[in-house]
Formats: sequence, C-alpha cells, structure tokens
Amino acid sequence: QTLHDLLKKAPLAYAAEIKELNQQHESLFSKWMLQLHLGFNIVLYGLGSKRDLLEKFRTSVLQDSVHLVVNGYFPSITVRSVLNSITEEVLDHIGTFRSPLDQLEFIIKRFKEDSSLELYILIHNLDSQMLRGERSQQILAQLCSLPSIYLIASIDHINAPLMWDQAKLSLYNWLWYETTTFSPYVEETSYENSLLVQQSGSLALSSITHVLRSLTLNARGIFRLLAQYQLENKDNPSYPGLSFQDFYQQCREAFLVNSDLTLRAQLTEFRDHKLIRTKRGADGVEYLLIPVDDSTLTDFLEKEDEDV
Repeated sequence: QTLHDLLKKAPLAYAAEIKELNQQHESLFSKWMLQLHLGFNIVLYGLGSKRDLLEKFRTSVLQDSVHLVVNGYFPSITVRSVLNSITEEVLDHIGTFRSPLDQLEFIIKRFKEDSSLELYILIHNLDSQMLRGERSQQILAQLCSLPSIYLIASIDHINAPLMWDQAKLSLYNWLWYETTTFSPYVEETSYENSLLVQQSGSLALSSITHVLRSLTLNARGIFRLLAQYQLENKDNPSYPGLSFQDFYQQCREAFLVNSDLTLRAQLTEFRDHKLIRTKRGADGVEYLLIPVDDSTLTDFLEKEDEDV
C-alpha cells in the first residue's frame, strides 16, 4: 500500500507527448472498424498498457454494437468462461455443454444460421498465462474466423507470436498495429504478487493466523509444535525439517493425535492451505517444514501465546 501511495504522487513523465501519441492511435479507430468488416482481426503490440486505448475504442465506436470484453490478465479467466458469456449473454441460451468444443460448434452453427448476429470481442492480453495454451488459442482462433465475429486484441509478451502456428495464423487473419503507449500496466499487474512484498512478514503472519483461526484447537496445537521445533533448530543451517515419525511421536506425547492417520489428515489440510511443505530427504524420510522466515514464526508464536 505504501508503494502504491508513493507511486500515485509521482508525476507521469512526458505526459504531453504520451497524450499526443495516444491521440495518433485513436485517429486509427475508423480504419480499424473498416478492416474488421473486411474480414481481418486486429492485434495491438508495443510498449505500455493498451487497456485504456482499447477501452476508448469500445466507448467511442462500439457503443451501439454487441460487444464482449475479455480481461485476459484475470487469474481466473478461462476460454470456457468466454464461451459461456457468448452462449448466455449474446445468444440467450440456457443449458450446459459437454465440452468447450461442443459449445464452440453450437456458437458457430448459430452465427452461420442467423446472418443478423454480429459480435465484437475485445481481449486485453490475449497472450496471458490463462489464455496462451494450445487448446485455448485453437478455440479462440476458430471462433474469430467467423465472418460476423470481429476480434481486436492486445499482446504484451515478447514471444507472444510463438503461440500461433500457420493454421492458427490463417484463422486469426491478423493485421498488426504497433501501438506503443508508454502507459503503466497498473490494472494488468494488480493481480500479481509484487516482488517487493510477496515475502513480507506481516502478510505471511496475517494469512497463517487467519487460516489457523478456522481450524480446531488440536490442529492449532499441532502447528505450534512444528513451529516451536523449527525455531529451536533455526541456528542449524543443515536442518532438513522435522521427520514425520518424530513429529508423530511428539504429537502423541502432547495428546494431540491418537493415530498417524489423524496426523496425516491434518497435514494434508495444512498443505492445502500452503502452511507447510514436505520434502523427502536423501534417506527417503519425509521431512516437514513451515515455509516462512524465523522472525515471522516468532511473531506468530508470541501472538498465539497472547491469545491462549
């Protein structure tokens, strides 16, 4: 948050020149519309976020047309959710499909049958982690090869064109536009963990406390035991972790579990919440570790003692 506040105060360098550059890109809007209707799809590349440019295109040109905006940088976006939006929102279809390919066939059939149907698709970051897969690109390419579906997309990764082989390129039928904007990728990177803060102690501490609050007292006791043992060995650089067998013994002595199955079930829950990590040593023994730094663990134990 501190970082964001400081960045907000920093003035944007070359603001006037960047505005002029964006106005030049905006002057191409009518040309893009013509080319979309001539059977091409448009891909924007270049340095800087193209989100605002595409949004301007949408608000100034597509106001009266049926259009779909796909935020490819969303961590949860999938090609199925794109197809669902088309079948439910555009085609008003209620029902489920066996697979995305069935859904694609249904959409193609409907668009071929009804010549009055027209759809503009705007995809921010077509090369995002979630959409760059072979299957996703094949489905999107087939979808956008339809004469009445018009695609305008942005790409940012330097190797993005490697996603497409000759078959996909002929389906997409791209026209390439270099639209350098020099705008910061504020929205696109808001879902990333910043390298500056992803290891931050307070973040890790609050997430550990939050998860453990939802677990049973026994589960919290088990986790505390592991944390205490790890801190006792913090000065040992070759400490591999606590072996499962030793941990089970300690939990039995503390009356926290009555069988190794109970402990394994509890460890699975910890693992699902990313609270612990297990690794096998060279001797084949399973070792348990809590993947946070010692100062965070110390803070956690102090906080737990206060709560108790």
